[in-house]
Amino acid sequence: MAKAKYHKSQRLFVKPVCTWAHVEAVVPTWVKACQEPIKISYDCGMGREFAQEELEEESAALQVNPRNGLGPWRILRGHNRWKSADQCKHHPFPGTHPMVVTTERDWAAGGSRAPNTTSIPTTSSIRPN
Repeated sequence: MAKAKYHKSQRLFVKPVCTWAHVEAVVPTWVKACQEPIKISYDCGMGREFAQEELEEESAALQVNPRNGLGPWRILRGHNRWKSADQCKHHPFPGTHPMVVTTERDWAAGGSRAPNTTSIPTTSSIRPN
């Protein structure tokens, strides 16, 4: 027998979609001979119903949790290969593009978008003139 863990209008982190949503409806699955539902799913208004394992409460999801993508990450500035700094002077950091790095191992190397790069300037070291 299943019990509902979340309630209507509760804000949850939806793991498969990697976004926040509110529970629009709690959908129980009933069997004739049982007094309680055998399965509970949650309608979050995203086109399908989600199981309890696919959702996470707001308090738990805000902690550093590698399952929901909120783990250690930072943004580096990589050198733009297609335009020089002179061609994009209007950009706040000319000649660079943002790179999101998610693992400690890639922080020094610059991530998967810039392999074998030894020195990638960070946002603090690049200043427009």
